Amino acid sequence: MRHHASTRERLPILESFYASTLASLGPVRSVLDLACGLNPLALPWMPLAPDARYYACDIYADMIAFLNSFFAQAGIRGQARVCDLVAGAPDEQVDLALVLKALPPLDQQAKHAGRDLLRALNARHILVSFPAHSLGGRGKGMAENYEQRFRALADAEGWSIERFVFRTELAFLIRKE
Repeated sequence: MRHHASTRERLPILESFYASTLASLGPVRSVLDLACGLNPLALPWMPLAPDARYYACDIYADMIAFLNSFFAQAGIRGQARVCDLVAGAPDEQVDLALVLKALPPLDQQAKHAGRDLLRALNARHILVSFPAHSLGGRGKGMAENYEQRFRALADAEGWSIERFVFRTELAFLIRKE
């Protein structure tokens, strides 16, 4: 997990991150992890139902092959596949979608790509996160800027959100039900 920048930054807060952000949800029986990177390796720290299904997608085919091998070796009811989120959202219906640190890069690729993705997801809950600082470690007001823009989007969409602040990232749980 240390080999992927976004996942590496979450390592020091891994246990508290999932325990805090998912505590208010009932048993989560299905997850869709978008732009997943190596995040599926954090499954042991996620409070999911024992029979949970885990779907993951990322743009990198070699990472997807690795994750499918991991799912098979670990006996996880999961499937990873290559996907381009700018082209559209996967259509799985899930209890929880994870969109961790993915919205800023998506919006750099195409205007409103992040907004369009969140709107299109067929998920009861969506956990969204943003980096609190650059990869170089500078804050540069990033968290405040991301929060302001995300709150404006959530208000415009009428979504109920819950906010979580961690040392390395800012997270929001969207309730779409």
